[in-house]
Amino acid sequence: MINRYTYWIVTNNHNRSKRVERLVKSLLSKAKWNLNKSNHDYLIVIGGDGTYVRFLRKYYSKPTKIICINTGTVGFYAKFINDDLKDFVKIVTNSNNFIHPQILTININNQLIYNAMNELVIQSLNTVKLDVAINDTLYEKYMGTGILIATRTGATGQAKSNGGAIIFPNVDVIELVELAPTNHSKHHSFNSPVILSGNSEIKLNNFMSFQRCDLIIDGMRVRHINPKDQIVITKQDAPFSLCFSDDPKGYIHKLQKTFIKD
Repeated sequence: MINRYTYWIVTNNHNRSKRVERLVKSLLSKAKWNLNKSNHDYLIVIGGDGTYVRFLRKYYSKPTKIICINTGTVGFYAKFINDDLKDFVKIVTNSNNFIHPQILTININNQLIYNAMNELVIQSLNTVKLDVAINDTLYEKYMGTGILIATRTGATGQAKSNGGAIIFPNVDVIELVELAPTNHSKHHSFNSPVILSGNSEIKLNNFMSFQRCDLIIDGMRVRHINPKDQIVITKQDAPFSLCFSDDPKGYIHKLQKTFIKD
């Protein structure tokens, strides 16, 4: 009996992505898969990591299988690159090729819940003061332009650009990075990234800033931070699954291609 899988495709508007979309549809048509926008087993995302993160927001609570095909410059979430789709159907119908990626849950005042695939950033136009607690123990009274908290997959994005560590995909951790911390005779921050166990809880409160201070999630500004806000960040495995290899050798090759080799 042939499995009648359903799928949907989202893509950016680049010509290369549209060409790959036509190729994927041809492959899946031959395999007797059906397009279904409202109820699909698989979501196929064609583009770069930005395209993936942008469309992902709709799937944080769904058990959908997601396949990324990279046609951009960075493709850390992608299993496939451009039109190199050898054994595409065979690979994506094998559940062993899927993982549940880690996401951050951001709880604000026990009222608002957000999720982040890459990172959340607390960022001020000037200087912000705030308390950082780890598992209910005060870590530091931070002062600087902001705080960044990243998943292991988000570590190669803004976190790395701000001096954070590269984290391999099979390591269960959260990364906290200080953004331009203030260091002078009256105030010192740790001024160093910190790697925390994946089951850690980070609490941010007692905010004070004389300029606008915002919460930014995966590059999207979502909320102004108020002085009395309390933000609690934890990590969980996502309900959706991603076609992804956590093989260290393949990950090193991605790092080299993205950051070192032309």
